[in-house]
Formats: sequence, structure tokens, C-alpha cells
Amino acid sequence: MISNRIKSLLTIIGLAMLCLLGCKPEKVTYYTEDVTIDINVKQVSAGYINVDFSANKQAFYLTGIHQVREDIDDIHKVAKQFMLLALDSAYVDYLFWRNQQLQDMAPFVADFASYSLQYGNTNRYFTLLSPSTTYWVYAFVVDPNSNKPTGTLFVETITTDSTSQVSMWFEYRVEGQWDYVYPKDTLGEINSYTPWVGETIDSITLREQGWENPGEYFLALFDKVYNGDYDRILYGIYAHENDGEGDGTSRTRFEMGKTYYTGMSSLDAPLTYPLNKNTYDIYRFTWTGDSTKLYFTPADCTGGEW
Repeated sequence: MISNRIKSLLTIIGLAMLCLLGCKPEKVTYYTEDVTIDINVKQVSAGYINVDFSANKQAFYLTGIHQVREDIDDIHKVAKQFMLLALDSAYVDYLFWRNQQLQDMAPFVADFASYSLQYGNTNRYFTLLSPSTTYWVYAFVVDPNSNKPTGTLFVETITTDSTSQVSMWFEYRVEGQWDYVYPKDTLGEINSYTPWVGETIDSITLREQGWENPGEYFLALFDKVYNGDYDRILYGIYAHENDGEGDGTSRTRFEMGKTYYTGMSSLDAPLTYPLNKNTYDIYRFTWTGDSTKLYFTPADCTGGEW
């Protein structure tokens, strides 16, 4: 019999071979030498940083963020090791994603360069950061044929704010089995760039699970995101049919006469209870069938109580 150790090794080799067979860049013009990448920080808040990256030549490059390490006084002294480590992490993420796509029989699977690297100018939001914390935002050129770093490590050191600078509220609608979420800023415009999380749960389940109130449940849910135990992070407008079938984000089924709580929160910073009313809303409603039509604004927020 093949040992578990050998099986694991064969699995790793198999994943690597899959990538070698499919990690060829598209036939586009690119440079690997004498490339300069500008890092322009556009917005800093407590839980996210918005950054523009621009290259002086067409090139494939990796971008990322890493919390500053106290044992490294100058990141440029360990630039080679840092770039290799960042590439390794991106490569592993790609392999797991690719493997899942192949298992799902996806008709097309992107190569490593298309999935993990940037090309040309780009804008990125780095989210789920900690307040009052210093990070390296970095970029470096990658040769898409060898998947190795070339040239210089470009770095900007940025410290997040101590408190959230985002004021975000959620308009919520229920029409039949469908519900709709519209995240908005203080001017009432759609906020499509701040990450948020939300979920709907019925009152019976909440009480059966022993929660003191809906607010405590949603606080625990939102906290899972920051602990990496929950990956349903959303941006912009969201629509979902609550028929129990699921769409990859939720499997809620609205049932006649049941009371539900829908909680939504900005993910600009870790939350505490009582929840900050500038970043969250919790709405309570009773579903009365396919003719249900309800509209909620922050004035209807329950504050996390029953």
C-alpha cells in the first residue's frame, strides 16, 4: 500500500504539474527589465487601504500587503527572500484555486499570470486590516515564463487609522422571496468599494442557538470574517432569492409567518458590541408570502435587540 506521506507528495507533484501545463502567459508584449512601479496611496482608513499601481512599461507584476515585521529594520535588505516568499504564497493560492476549478469541470482555467499577477496600471483595495497598524504595500515584476521575480522590490510603508473613516448605511428591501441590499454613503450614493458582510437568520434559530439577542449573533458572525473563518465578503449591491437552493452565498429559505433578522456591516474595522451605528444595520421583518413587499432604512434598525 502507498503510505499517506507518499500520497501527499504525489498530490503536491500533481498540482505542480497541472500548473506547469497551464501557467503560460497570453501572447502579449511585456518587459522584465528596467521597469519602475509607482505605488500611489489614495485612501487609508482603519480597515482598508486603497492603492493605485502604475508601471512605466507593460509588465506582469505581483502586488500585495504585509504587516511590518519588527525583526526587519530595512525590507530592502531582504528583498530577494521577501519576493520569493510572496511569490510562493501567491503560487500556492493559485494551485488550490486551479485544482478546485478543475474538480468543478470549469470550461476555462486561467494561468498563473492571468490569475495572480497585475498587468499595466491597476487599482487595489487591501481589506480586513487592523487599525493603528503599519503595513508594507509592495509590488515587483515577475517573469511569467519562469514565474520568478525580476528587478526591484517597490515598497510603501503605511499605517492604518485608529478609527474607521467610513460612514456607511444599508437600504434593504424584501420583495417576495427576493431580498436586496444597497450599501450607501452619507450622500445616499451606492458605496461599491467598501467591503461588507451580511446574513439573514430567523428568530427561532437564534433562540434555539442560545443567543442573548440578534446583535450578539451578528457580532460573532462579523468577527469570524476577521479571524478568517468566513469568506462571504461582498461589495456593492446584492440581490438574493431566498428559496433554500443557495447561490454560493446563502441558503436561506423564507417561510410563511416566520420573523427574520437581516444584519449588515461595513468591514472597515473590527467590531465591538454595542455595534457602531455608522457601519451596521439590523432589520427585523415577518415574511407573509410571495406578496411581501418591505422597505427599510436606518430609521428601522432594531439596534441589535429583539
